[in-house]
Amino acid sequence: MTRALVLGVLLLPFAAVAGERCLAIDGDTLVCNHRKVRLTNVYAAELNQSGGYAAKRRLQALVYAGDVQLRPFGTDRYGRTLAEVYVNGRRIEQADIGPRAGRGADWHGDSHYHGARPAKGSH
Repeated sequence: MTRALVLGVLLLPFAAVAGERCLAIDGDTLVCNHRKVRLTNVYAAELNQSGGYAAKRRLQALVYAGDVQLRPFGTDRYGRTLAEVYVNGRRIEQADIGPRAGRGADWHGDSHYHGARPAKGSH
């Protein structure tokens, strides 16, 4: 019994490495293990816009709910990792965060992809 307890305590730090530890910056951006991650399929209001803080709270609740995994696609022009984010094997979707945020007259689709660089090993 004592041997199993010691083995369990020694392996405990490795269990935490399996998933990402994330904190929501806003409704569509996380910091996971000290790197910024922009969700590729979610468009939330900015914090200074109506619904921005509610979107952040929803995203934070999702990433606290289970094991977080990232599927990176590269980086954007701001150096953020572009990724699909999964919690307990289920991808976070727009419907999880709330209505798609308005981007004004200058919004032309997924502009955060402009200048994106592929993730290492994703060719």
